[in-house]
Amino acid sequence: MRYKIVFFILFASFSASLYAQTETKNIRIVDTLTPQEKKSRNPILLQSEIDSLIKLHEAGMVKPIIREPVKEEKSNSNNWLLLVAAVTIIAAGLLVGLFFQQRKQFAQISENLIRQLRQLEFHNNVSANGNSNENAQKQISDMQTKTRDLNSRLEKLKTENESLNTALKEFGRAQAEYETLAKAISKTFKVKKYPGVSERKSDIETLINLFETEQSFTAHVYEQFIKPVTSIVDANKNNPAGMNKEQQEKLLELLISLSLLYIEYLYLRVNELSVGGNMVQRISDIKNGLVLNPLLLKKLNTQNGSRALVLRIALEKINLQHLSYPVFEETDLNHR
Repeated sequence: MRYKIVFFILFASFSASLYAQTETKNIRIVDTLTPQEKKSRNPILLQSEIDSLIKLHEAGMVKPIIREPVKEEKSNSNNWLLLVAAVTIIAAGLLVGLFFQQRKQFAQISENLIRQLRQLEFHNNVSANGNSNENAQKQISDMQTKTRDLNSRLEKLKTENESLNTALKEFGRAQAEYETLAKAISKTFKVKKYPGVSERKSDIETLINLFETEQSFTAHVYEQFIKPVTSIVDANKNNPAGMNKEQQEKLLELLISLSLLYIEYLYLRVNELSVGGNMVQRISDIKNGLVLNPLLLKKLNTQNGSRALVLRIALEKINLQHLSYPVFEETDLNHR
C-alpha cells in the first residue's frame, strides 16, 4: 500500500510538469526586457527583430518599375537658331576673306602705280633734255591715262576697304554683346544644373534649351494655374460675396500650388540655394508636358520634425487635403 502511494505521488508530479511545459502564452512585443523576462523570453520578440523581419520581407517584394518620361521631339526653332548661327559664322568668314583679298589687290595696284610714276618721271626727264620724240610723247600720254585709271581703282578699293572695316567692327561688337549676354545668363541661372543641359552640347544649344524651358514653364503655369484663377475671379467679380465654398477652396488650392511650384523653380535661379533630389527632373517633366510622378517624392514624415509637416498641418487647419502641385522639400504633401 505504501509503494502505491509513493508511485501515485510521482506520477502526479510528472503530469504537472508536462502540463506546465505545454502551457500556452500570448506573444508580446516590447522595446525593453526585464531581468526575469530575459531569462525566459522564448515567447517574447524585440521590436528590432520585428523590423528586421519586415526588411527581409520588403527585400523580396517586386519594386514598381519607374517609366522614364518620353522625350519630346525638338521643335524646329532649334534648327532655325542653329542655322542662323551657322550663317553668321560663314558671313564673318567671307568678310575676313574679302578684307584680305582687297588688301592684296590694293598692294598690287599701289605697286603698279609706283612703277608707272617712275616711268613717267623718266620720260619727263628725257623731254626736259630735248631728247623726246613722238613715241616718247605717246608713251607719256598712255602712262598718264593708266595712272588716272589706277588712281580711280585705288579710290574704289579704299571705299570698299572702309566698308569691310565697318562690317568687321559690327561683327566684333555683336560677338562682344553675345559674350556679355552669355555671362549674364550664367550668373542668373544655374546653367550646369538646368534641365536638358549636357557637356556634349555647345553654348548655343545650351542657351536654346534654357529659353525653351523658360517658355514651356511659363505656358504650363498659365494653362494650369493662372487661367483657372482668372476664370474663377471673373465669374464672381460682380458678386464677390456670392462665391460658393467649392470655388473658394479651388481658388485657394491653385494659389498655394502655384506658390509651391515657383518656390521650387526659383531654386534654379538663386545661386545660394542648392539643387538636390529630383527637382531638375520634375522641371524637365513639366517641359515635356508630363504629369508629376509621385514615386520620385518622399513620403511625409509625421514622426520627426520637418518643414513639410508644418505646411501639411497648416493646410489641414483650412481643410485643404489635395494640391495640384504638392511638392515641398522633396516631400509629397498629398500622401503621408
